[in-house]
Amino acid sequence: MPSRFSYTDRSRRLFPASAFPALLLSALASLHAFDIEGVQPAALDQPRINVMLRRNPAQQPLAGKPAPDIMDLLEPKTKPKKAYNIQAFLDTGASGIVISSATADSLGIVRITAVNPDNNQSQQVVFHDVGVAGSDQFHVSEPLYFALAPFHPGTDTQDPARDYRLIPDPLRLQIGPVSNTAGIMQLLLGNLDVVGMPALIGKVVVIDPKPVNQFDDTMRTYVYDPRTPFNLNQAKRNPGIPTTNRHVRLSYASFARFTHATPRNAQPPTLTKNPFIGPDPTAHPNAKPDTTPPITLMHAGKLSTASFLLDTGAAASMISTEQAAALGITYAKGTRGTNSPLLDGIPKTKQFILTVGGIGGGNKSAGFFLDELRVPTRQGDPLIYKPAPVLVCDITVQDPATKQQFTLDGIFGMNLLTATAQLGEGLIPEIGKLVEGAFDWIVFDEPNAILGLQLRQ
Repeated sequence: MPSRFSYTDRSRRLFPASAFPALLLSALASLHAFDIEGVQPAALDQPRINVMLRRNPAQQPLAGKPAPDIMDLLEPKTKPKKAYNIQAFLDTGASGIVISSATADSLGIVRITAVNPDNNQSQQVVFHDVGVAGSDQFHVSEPLYFALAPFHPGTDTQDPARDYRLIPDPLRLQIGPVSNTAGIMQLLLGNLDVVGMPALIGKVVVIDPKPVNQFDDTMRTYVYDPRTPFNLNQAKRNPGIPTTNRHVRLSYASFARFTHATPRNAQPPTLTKNPFIGPDPTAHPNAKPDTTPPITLMHAGKLSTASFLLDTGAAASMISTEQAAALGITYAKGTRGTNSPLLDGIPKTKQFILTVGGIGGGNKSAGFFLDELRVPTRQGDPLIYKPAPVLVCDITVQDPATKQQFTLDGIFGMNLLTATAQLGEGLIPEIGKLVEGAFDWIVFDEPNAILGLQLRQ
């Protein structure tokens, strides 16, 4: 089923005068807009990237035993004795870089130690990170040099000198999680490798989501230096940075103060700020005002504004319980956090349930379709998702020093950027209502704090 989107003149659209403040109503009504309809709760794919690691730029990459491939059972084939490449998710919602314990062990990566000043004993450094379902613990790696290659079927992952581009400064990675937690979610998440924001500083990420519209393919991902020209002749293999016709301003927020390492004098992994659509929600009250335009949520005649984390590592989008309550939606008593979550204020037949997994494990959350989710653009015509599927889920972090808590307004996930589907919960999820994405290109320009989008022609 194709997506449905169109350019609309909203100068004649009317809203109930009692629903919104008069000035805001007037501003909204006067805007042109681009409507994006039919988006479903879950993205069919998330961006990935190929990675090689070195201890020294002049040395050969770290190598290990090739990862097992389920297809080998069906069609055995010769594999190299050693593999350099790590296939990782590219996640703008991650403040650091995470590799699994299995990957670290295979490549022989050293976990750093530090002397505990309280007992003068040397111990492995443990980093306490935060995520969608609470916190988890990780070891910290030795400093390593990254080289990135496109996620594309034609990428040569055997020749370190061909398709890989080196990041000049070494990075310290998170290894783990270090957890004794058992269960399906831990098995699934415990073996993921994730490239977060530290590898993207000063870079431009180009995502080609068009292959996912075939519903049996994956998106292509490239990381470039700024001002790399677009090459139409190489658009399907090595495009460079394409021109985009909608540009969304971003802010950046740091979550470093919500993490800590032990022992207390230990060096943490490399962390950096994350992008938000909307003003920095963690800014100090006395900080200079952030003028980044927020996202606007509308439902049943009610309106709220919010800052959403731009999270390419999230298959679904979310709003907090506070944002949901502002729109008249709450969890039914006793159902939040259970295996059968239910929302009040939305007919049961118009709700959906998805498991949100990440650092700290996974939780089932209920979701619904907002009447509209408006994303402001520098062109002055907002992107309007109507309706817009969102889970109701709190992602709360706490400052270990002050005990101050902070909850995200929401997450802008990949389902708002690429082909989507309706997923049913179950051991083998039921997939339905396949919908094409609205964009030909997605460009995350980190140094200029811009999300560039090329609307489908």
